Amino acid sequence: MLKKTNKILLITPINPQLTKDKPLPRYQIQNYWLKALKSLKYQVIIFGLEKKQLKITNYFKLNKVIKNYQPDQIFFSAGIDKLYSIKNTIFFCGVPLTKISNSERKIGVKAKLIIVNDPKHLKQWQKITKTKIINLPFSAVDPDFFKPTKSKKKYNFVFIGTLFKNRQLQLIKLINQDLDLKIWGWIPPSIILNPALKSNYQGEVWGRQVAKIYQQSKIALNLVPDHMIDGGNLRTFEIPACKTLQFIDKINPNYYQKDKEVIVFKSPEDLKNKLEFYLSHPKKRKKIIQ
Repeated sequence: MLKKTNKILLITPINPQLTKDKPLPRYQIQNYWLKALKSLKYQVIIFGLEKKQLKITNYFKLNKVIKNYQPDQIFFSAGIDKLYSIKNTIFFCGVPLTKISNSERKIGVKAKLIIVNDPKHLKQWQKITKTKIINLPFSAVDPDFFKPTKSKKKYNFVFIGTLFKNRQLQLIKLINQDLDLKIWGWIPPSIILNPALKSNYQGEVWGRQVAKIYQQSKIALNLVPDHMIDGGNLRTFEIPACKTLQFIDKINPNYYQKDKEVIVFKSPEDLKNKLEFYLSHPKKRKKIIQ
């Protein structure tokens, strides 16, 4: 589809605190898309959606940009309900239909192509539109950023991720197995840290700090969000990129081979047994990492 494309307009949520030249944090997934597209010699400009803007303001600004820039393709990344419906986009959505707004759903229905990152989400879209839909993992890593280093492996077992209530409950079940688990993560404003996690919680980390922790860890835990039925979140790719062994609760076999490239666990007890085994067998751990 993109062979005849030269100019791409990327519509995406942005951080208004950053500059116009670099509106995306380095760790934001759309920044990886931007770098990849530019490396393929496409001209790309960003139209940023901000929470403080009104829908109608964004809509008129966008139409002006489209008229002046005349893009060959418009990429729309769902995630912030601040735009009225537009047609003929390449629509990226990483969550189920139930988690996006009505206006974003209309943009998807009117798109020329929908890209999802879970086959279950694909089936949901197929029920409401005849638009072509493809499933691929559009989580990614920048290999200049997430990469192995010669850092000392000072952590045995770590977890980094948003500490939603259900995630905290999952982590408590693991800690009850008497595991030495270091936990980092953002706590949403409406949620408090469960007291059972206080001694394990290390604080909030972003971007380069995430990569550094993985580089300094022997094994990292990935609890894939519930809405990703077959996995494929950012951590799925960030952890192996740092040459760290990944323990994960579910994996798409198209991404990695179970127990040959990542370790899949079925229960807290299963995780504990596998963790003890791979911590005490560094050669086998390194073989899987490689």
